[in-house]
Amino acid sequence: MINKIFLDQVATYEEIEFSPSKINYIYGGNGTGKTTISKVIAEDKKYSECDICYEEDRINSIVYNKDFVKKHFSQSDSIKGIFTLGKDNKEIKEEIDEKNNQIIDLKDKREKDNDNKEIKEKEREKEMGKFINEIWEIKKKYEVDFREAFEGYIWSKKAFFDKCLKESEENKYELIKYNEIIKKKEIVFDKEPEKYERLEKLNFEKIIKLEELDILSKPIIGKDNAQIGNLIKQLKNSDWVNSGRKYLEQSKNKCPFCQQTINFEIKKDIEDFFDESYKEEYEKIKKLRNYYEESIEGLFNKIEILRKKDIKIIDLSILEEKIQILKEKAKRNLMIIDEKLKNPSNIKKLDYISTIIKDINLEIDEFNSKIETNNKIIENIKVEKKNLKYKIWRYIVEEYKGNIERYNKKIKGLNKGLENLNKNIEIKDNKIIKIEKEIELMESEITSIEYTKNEINKILKNFGFNSFKIEKASEKGFYKIVRPDGYCVEETLSEGEYNFITFLYFYKMIKGSLNPTGMIKDKIVVIDDPVSSLDSNILFIISNLVRDIIDDCKNNCKNGIKQIFLMTHNVYFHKEVTFNIKKHYLKDEKFWIIKKINELSSIEPYNKNPIQTTYEMLWTEIRDIKKINKVTVFNTFRRILEYYFNIIGGTDYKKCIEEFEYEEKLICKSLLSWINDGSHFLNDDMHIYSEFDSIEKYYNVFKMIFEKTGHKNHFDMMNKKIN
Repeated sequence: MINKIFLDQVATYEEIEFSPSKINYIYGGNGTGKTTISKVIAEDKKYSECDICYEEDRINSIVYNKDFVKKHFSQSDSIKGIFTLGKDNKEIKEEIDEKNNQIIDLKDKREKDNDNKEIKEKEREKEMGKFINEIWEIKKKYEVDFREAFEGYIWSKKAFFDKCLKESEENKYELIKYNEIIKKKEIVFDKEPEKYERLEKLNFEKIIKLEELDILSKPIIGKDNAQIGNLIKQLKNSDWVNSGRKYLEQSKNKCPFCQQTINFEIKKDIEDFFDESYKEEYEKIKKLRNYYEESIEGLFNKIEILRKKDIKIIDLSILEEKIQILKEKAKRNLMIIDEKLKNPSNIKKLDYISTIIKDINLEIDEFNSKIETNNKIIENIKVEKKNLKYKIWRYIVEEYKGNIERYNKKIKGLNKGLENLNKNIEIKDNKIIKIEKEIELMESEITSIEYTKNEINKILKNFGFNSFKIEKASEKGFYKIVRPDGYCVEETLSEGEYNFITFLYFYKMIKGSLNPTGMIKDKIVVIDDPVSSLDSNILFIISNLVRDIIDDCKNNCKNGIKQIFLMTHNVYFHKEVTFNIKKHYLKDEKFWIIKKINELSSIEPYNKNPIQTTYEMLWTEIRDIKKINKVTVFNTFRRILEYYFNIIGGTDYKKCIEEFEYEEKLICKSLLSWINDGSHFLNDDMHIYSEFDSIEKYYNVFKMIFEKTGHKNHFDMMNKKIN
């Protein structure tokens, strides 16, 4: 059964919640929101902002509204047949009844098992809560000393409790004393040493290759076979002559020293002496100089990176002396190369710096050895920390071993009891499923759509509907609506006939099923406005059918109707289906009125029937001027006046118009315009939206009409009766 309905962001509902009873009579005008409730009950999953709460398990609903008619019924030959149990096969039906009783008995026993299960679960929860609090005292006692081991379990009682139980089962570490734990903790949980990366050694292979070149160790002189070459070699002044060559162009072929003119042959001999071979050798020296300088620069960049390392376990300053020696040697080697460039004929030799670089790399090897040792120590500390944490937990669970054993024994007993109850519930569930399948098999053997067809046709005939009936269609398991001559009605039924046959179909569906099985399934029945323009005779028939459904629900009949929602806007229909309800209303019946004010719907509960007559309902609509519907208020005033003055008759109510002035006179004329008009034409459906100050004017004129016609007592009586 549904025990709560929440409606939000659907149609004209915003955050409306109400708690229905077993039988619910819901009254409301057209467009107030009745059909919306029926749609939400039928398919609540389609409405994400709404919610339907059930007392226990979800129950299927059968809803009669426009959607039902559209889905299941048409004036054609494709109406789904309704299966019911036939009148014969008495023995099988009795056996089905017996099996249904078995199911009821099993469900009752299962419910007792569930009750016992709930009791044991609460007992287990209580015991667990008690032990959790005991264990939490351990955390408080050792929180400071064992904080590192408790990390991750400090802020949750349940997490700490689960950890203790797990350690009591799995922890097999050595048990050590408290003082020993504290000593180890001071060592292992001190500030953790830092782990470092290995240092990169200096690469000097390129420098070695440059230093091993022999270009500096051999003299660079001119061409041997040049005529002037012998003299230059004899004087050993090739570097001096080479330096003077650049001045010849400036001195215009005069010797820059003796100022005598140098003839062409001499100049040519000098140029021939310093040939291409000389130039190539000289260029090699220049390249050596550039490569050596680049290599030295790259080397010192690496050294600078090394010097900036912050490694607490080694002393990088011991490299400074070697670095300074390296700098001096590199600087001196560059000077040697520069001297060679000035005097190519001289023999030079570099001071090897690769030796000092090797010394620096040996120191780096020593540093890396220390780093590796440090990193291994750190890894061992992590293992020690891990092991110590386990030993702390071993100490904890040993100290509270008795408490844990007592808890486990208690919980084990409760779990055993719950396990037995779950098995019993499962056995009963399986038995219920088995019996239900047996019932379905038996039902499939004796159900048919024939019985429902005959019953519907019998009702149609008894109430004078002789112009149509239902017959089996050519498609197995379907009906069709036909005329007496056998032809399909083909959309020719009147509105009254159509509404009546659709409700009969719904009525029989409640008693049966669209499938060959499933007659006994529990269900919630929702009926939304089953009468509209039906005549009084049909209204009376449907009212009786609805009362029959309500009686089945009240008396818990075997058709499985657990709850009913009956919705209507028709006062006479409402009175018909509720006419037998006495002053002392049953606790499982409730009345509701839906109203829509300012495009928002609301639903109000009543413990007794609030619907008396149409006339009284009109007075109800204007009982609270602050809650009056601004759209319909004008028509409500006019309908009350029309009904009352036509009933009492003989009153010259038109004379009172002259007793009003100005705007009030116009309002009075409008209010009295309907009386004795005979037909209301367009005004029947006309609505005038009014602001609050206008409503007060209408209400005052409405009241004064009764006063000026001598019927103030009636006005006071109706106001008092309704309010």
